[in-house]
Amino acid sequence: SQDWTKNDEKLLQAVDYNDAGRVTSLLLRKGLVPTKLDSEGKSAFHLAATRGNVDCLEAMLAHGVDAMTKDSSGYTALHLASKHGHPQCVSKLLQASCPVDVADGSGRTALHLAAASGCISCSEILCDFKAPLNSKDKDGSTPLILAAKMSHSELCRYLLHRGAAVNCRDLQGRTALMLACESGSVDTVEVLVSAGARVAVVDATGHDAAHYGLATGNALIQHLLQEAAQRRSWASGEAAGAPRAPTSSPSQSSVREKSSTPRKRKAPLPPLGTPSQEDRDAYEEIVRLRQERAQFLQKIRGLEQQEKQRRERAELDEASLRSMEKKIQELEERLVARDGEKEKLGKEVEALRSRLSSMEVGVSRTQLAVPRAGDRGVTSTLHPQNEKENTSYDIETLQDEEGDPLEFPGAEMLLSKKTLSPSAEELLATLQGQVQSLTVQNKELREKIQACPALSVLENYERDESSPPAPGDMVPASQYQALQRELERLRAQGREATARAGGDGQRAASEPILDGTAGPRPAEEPAWAWGECKAALGELGVQTSSSSSPSGEREPGAELRAALKRAQTELEERERRLKELQARLEAAEAAASPGASAEEASREKEALLERCGRAEAEA
Repeated sequence: SQDWTKNDEKLLQAVDYNDAGRVTSLLLRKGLVPTKLDSEGKSAFHLAATRGNVDCLEAMLAHGVDAMTKDSSGYTALHLASKHGHPQCVSKLLQASCPVDVADGSGRTALHLAAASGCISCSEILCDFKAPLNSKDKDGSTPLILAAKMSHSELCRYLLHRGAAVNCRDLQGRTALMLACESGSVDTVEVLVSAGARVAVVDATGHDAAHYGLATGNALIQHLLQEAAQRRSWASGEAAGAPRAPTSSPSQSSVREKSSTPRKRKAPLPPLGTPSQEDRDAYEEIVRLRQERAQFLQKIRGLEQQEKQRRERAELDEASLRSMEKKIQELEERLVARDGEKEKLGKEVEALRSRLSSMEVGVSRTQLAVPRAGDRGVTSTLHPQNEKENTSYDIETLQDEEGDPLEFPGAEMLLSKKTLSPSAEELLATLQGQVQSLTVQNKELREKIQACPALSVLENYERDESSPPAPGDMVPASQYQALQRELERLRAQGREATARAGGDGQRAASEPILDGTAGPRPAEEPAWAWGECKAALGELGVQTSSSSSPSGEREPGAELRAALKRAQTELEERERRLKELQARLEAAEAAASPGASAEEASREKEALLERCGRAEAEA
């Protein structure tokens, strides 16, 4: 057995939809066999005959299909077309040299099936092609017996007209008249009685047609049977009363006379009733009405059969329509699902793009904020090479953990910032504390330096000439020279006092002079300046030595310059540390919130810069 393929299923569907063009195309291109049976035992060829699809059937016949192929039930295409009442298919199959007398598994020919279905058109075509009228099936039934059993009176009339035997019996001895009486069809009984069906014939069980008629309780059938029996008796009586030529010897005639003598004494059976002229007219009228009724019934049955075929076709069309609607619905659902997936993916792409753009904007703003912080006195040093190396390391780490590399732009920046986020808050707090402590120290140091006017004068004096200080920060040269003269005068007085006193007394006497508590004060301002300079030198760790020490031999300006340079060195060191801490603070702040919005990062940055500015202003 050949395997059922997908192309065979397509051919079967094309026949089901009566698509002759597709049937022809499949037969030509795929080389299919229309008579191949599926799992249910039907083929495309048998389906076309069953549905009455003449075009598909003709296409397959033109392809050279074997019309004698039977399905799983033993039916040929001719059997199926005759059974379902498709005269055009029957004609096409007979014209294709399909045998008309082939029997199915039950021994029935195409005419048996057409008679059972009541299709007069199919029966006419089969009779025209010399279908056997009196062939019997395995039950002994002829086409006329089957037609009478199914109450097809007009078909019985046609078969009788074509020469069907009216008194044939089946294996149980039943005639067509008995089965017509059993089915209760008055018209069929009348047709059979008119054709000469015998009323008195009995079956294998000894029952006649009247017995079958009594079972239905139809009085009209009983009346027809009685009239048929009466006419039969009249005909037999007339035949018995006809004169005969003497063919016997006198002795035989004498014997006949003796034997006929008692027969003459017996009176004939009284007739059931001699019909009058009115009864005959009424009977003829009844017969005419019955004929008209039979014609109308035949038309009604034909219309019912057509309606039945239309319903079957409508059901098939509806089934195919439902299947197509189901397929369309499935396709629409798949289309909606695809659209949903597409929309979802589009949203994800838009979200990634917006996130990437926001991160790029945040990074650009951070880079733009670094010079502004430098304008306020805070320098931020970026190391692109180190940042790139850290970014590469972060990406490699994430790829090792997740296994899938990121393929969208800006992923390196996002990954590098995400890796810093866990410790960003602690680092930020530490840096802020260091900045605050350095700011306090810077402020105290600046207050100490500003408290000494002499140091301010020297600092302003040693500034670069290319950037001269503001006029308000400079000390006049006359005041500076006055301060130097006062300092020399005080030192001279100290030396004189030391020479006079000597030893410890000289030392005790010189200390009040150096402290500014004794000795004459020609000018009030130089004495005040010297006290302030001494206090500032004491704070900076510069010890005033006695006049006998070698450092006392130096000029006062050199000592002040050395102290000022040391103070400036320490201040620059602290400012450098402050700038480094602020640079680290900027970097940690930028890495602390990679997913935050650009506005929030900008506000935090400006707040921190404002705090640094206030700290510097206070310093």
